[in-house]
Amino acid sequence: MRRLLLTSILTLAFHNAVVATVPSDEVAAALEHLRAASATAESDAVYVVHDGRVLLDASTDQTRAPIELMSATKSVVALGIGLLLADGHLASLDTPVHTFFPEWAQGRKRAVTVRMLLDHTSGLQNVVNAGEELYPAPDSVQLALAAELSSTPGEVFAYNNKATNLLAGVIAKASGKPMDVYINERLFRPLGIVPGPWYRDAAGHPHGMAGLPLTARDAAAIGQLLLDDGVAPDGTRLLPEGFVQALYTPGPRSPRVGLLWWRVPAWQTLTLRGDALPQARARDADPRWIHALEALQGRRLEGADGLRRAMAETLGEDWIEIYTQEVSARGLVRSDLFDEALGPVVAYSAEGFLGQYIVVVPEKRLVAVRQIRRRDTPHAPALDYVAFPADVIALSRAL
Repeated sequence: MRRLLLTSILTLAFHNAVVATVPSDEVAAALEHLRAASATAESDAVYVVHDGRVLLDASTDQTRAPIELMSATKSVVALGIGLLLADGHLASLDTPVHTFFPEWAQGRKRAVTVRMLLDHTSGLQNVVNAGEELYPAPDSVQLALAAELSSTPGEVFAYNNKATNLLAGVIAKASGKPMDVYINERLFRPLGIVPGPWYRDAAGHPHGMAGLPLTARDAAAIGQLLLDDGVAPDGTRLLPEGFVQALYTPGPRSPRVGLLWWRVPAWQTLTLRGDALPQARARDADPRWIHALEALQGRRLEGADGLRRAMAETLGEDWIEIYTQEVSARGLVRSDLFDEALGPVVAYSAEGFLGQYIVVVPEKRLVAVRQIRRRDTPHAPALDYVAFPADVIALSRAL
């Protein structure tokens, strides 16, 4: 009952959303779908800008206070590295990390570069659940420096919170200022962005993996900067020429990610690999997981949202816990279970826990932001709104 009431309140709030232009019927329908889907997913803010014109501005908070970007923070940290290049504090993305931390000038860590921290190929040992190791750590930079290597640098793609926290140390060493101070001076102030307090560990290091609160409007200003190739509205170049393209270029070990920005295809389908079910049976996987895989045989799923819906159908509300137990905790990735067919990349996104998004569609000069605050109730998978990038792409087709 409480969730139904909350959803009704949010839907009413989103009915009062500001639409700043008079769109065509097709665009209006796409915007209404985006607004309605956002309300259903209990979004707290949605902000859509087309070529500088606001198409949708919806919020459940009259004060429009900043909301933490969660892991979308990583994508902003990547821009901090671009600022180092622009200021001459960093010679190249391929600069070894030991340039700033001499203790890494030996063994396999000597080969780790700044680029590898950005494209998730550093090989640094990492615990998937940030709550187990990273948030309790008094010094996130030292934790990263002390970590062993799980793989040879540059050879394996593995999403890595610990490595992105080390970027905060790199920016501080290179610029002579804490990362949040440096980015605030060199990026936020020129763009008129007023951030909330960036999360810092006990040692005073801002996390690189998460912790930055922004309003939806300010998050959209980040996307607009990318549309404008790193040039601020007043004409000042903030990021070096070519750096935005580097952010978007596929990594050497995963075509789905550039430099802490995700590459979003026009469409995606998933089909269960032929060996997925036999392997699950061979390792005596949870019977519920085996049942879920049996139900997926022969089905074509429409992207991540299709996978989520299929998992929820067969496993119910516990599907994320079971999926994590049988996939992430075993060191597997989605491609170990599913064959993927992808359309051309048409958008780029910053993405964070709970369903935080900054989506940029360069060809249509479109930026869309979706944000959701933490709840004091258990987080339902439907609130992640994993279809948001696809819905933004659908809007872009209508423009």
